[in-house]
Amino acid sequence: MILETVKFQPDTLLSMCAVCVSDRSGAQIALIIIVSSFIFLGLANWAYKKYIKNNPKFLKKFKL
Repeated sequence: MILETVKFQPDTLLSMCAVCVSDRSGAQIALIIIVSSFIFLGLANWAYKKYIKNNPKFLKKFKL
């Protein structure tokens, strides 16, 4: 009986952006993305220097 009167509209839920859903502004979201990408690139650079650059087997296998 209640479900007959309540109509769900899933399209309205999917059309909301990240700024509308959360309490963060667009600048805060952009800053989080920039900082997290710098952290990821730093970890990738560290792993490259430690494991790939100093491993001659890897360099021969992939001809780097």
